[in-house]
Amino acid sequence: ASIFAWTRGLAHRAKLNGNARLLEFAEKLEVACVGTVEAGKMTKDLALIIHGSNLSREHYLNTEEFIDAVAEDLKIRLSAKPK
Repeated sequence: ASIFAWTRGLAHRAKLNGNARLLEFAEKLEVACVGTVEAGKMTKDLALIIHGSNLSREHYLNTEEFIDAVAEDLKIRLSAKPK
């Protein structure tokens, strides 16, 4: 949620300034966050919702690990050629 708060702010600033590259970055960061979670890499709070009382350490990443996973996904998305 914190990342989305920042990306929404960045997207708004991008629109105000007419900065297409910043808008693209914000959008791709949001997609990277969702993609990371959909790939099963998430923080404990989200994993607890899914696994409940069966939650174990293998089900979640700490904050730093999660940010690293999002960064990996984002790098791939940013380096991809436009369609």
